[in-house]
Amino acid sequence: MRKTYRLQGIGGSIYVALPKEWLKRFSLGKGSLVEMVLDVDGSLKIKPLYIGNKLKNETVSRIGINLKDVKGVFNAIVTSYLRGFDIITINFSSGSMEKEVKRILDEARQILLGLEITDMDSSSVTLQVLSTSEGDIPSLIRNMGKIARSMYLDVLNALINSDNELAEAIPLRDLDLNRLYFYVTRTIRKKMISYSIEQRDVLRFIDFRMIAKAIEEIGDEAKKASRDVLHAIQLGIGLGEEIYRLRSSVDRLDEVFKKIIRKSTLSIDFIELYNDMRICEDARREIIDLKNSVAKDLINKHIIFRIVNAYENIAIRIYDVLSLIPSEIELENQDYIVE
Repeated sequence: MRKTYRLQGIGGSIYVALPKEWLKRFSLGKGSLVEMVLDVDGSLKIKPLYIGNKLKNETVSRIGINLKDVKGVFNAIVTSYLRGFDIITINFSSGSMEKEVKRILDEARQILLGLEITDMDSSSVTLQVLSTSEGDIPSLIRNMGKIARSMYLDVLNALINSDNELAEAIPLRDLDLNRLYFYVTRTIRKKMISYSIEQRDVLRFIDFRMIAKAIEEIGDEAKKASRDVLHAIQLGIGLGEEIYRLRSSVDRLDEVFKKIIRKSTLSIDFIELYNDMRICEDARREIIDLKNSVAKDLINKHIIFRIVNAYENIAIRIYDVLSLIPSEIELENQDYIVE
């Protein structure tokens, strides 16, 4: 809603009328308390100070499908979930589709945290996201980081120890990582369309979204590498003494990443941030040198090449996460501007 209002002068004061539909939406009237926020761009935001009841208009996604669209049910559910809808209703034309729709729903529920079936019959199904939308985004991201970290460390452990069982277990963790990633994305989107969001928070939420994506991609790289490790174990291929070069580089990367996910808040000292970014870049160069060395013997080590390449990509993603973490100087400046 965007309208233009003319300022009115009464006595020595300046007034502006508030939109009637906005007042009605939040049940505001004479004597109601509102909060006024001055954003950094000079705009003035007015927010209700107290909201006793939830907004009446609940967001409901209603998706009509037919037999030709049954293959699109999965994407429709995921899209509705990520867009922040709380209730998703799907109608299908015949009972013959019920079994296939149920299979798709079970698949979707494996990756979408909090999604439950609340009603289902031969022609429709109603889904509801039971998890709260007020998730602590930094905590969710830290949990993602812990899972991703365990994945890339155990890929290397499985390679060093020729551990088939460990390598086979790593892709299973990727499912948990994806569930958290989808939930973080949903939570961020719901917060960004909230009436109470301040302008300075928008960029922060975008950064959170990019951090979550980078961590999810770390997990993807580890999952791909774990499959190559299984293949390498089966063929009896290893890195030899070069494994210790890779271990050294990964350990340096891990110290940086571990520091990030263990912090109580997603912020870091500016000098510490600069040093950590240098460590990441140095470790990445070492991995590139190792990859080039392995490339000289691709006949026997093309699988090892892909594993080392995965760690180069992981180093890039860790660097990306660091570049999005705010320094304490940035946080201090933000607080100063708002005050």
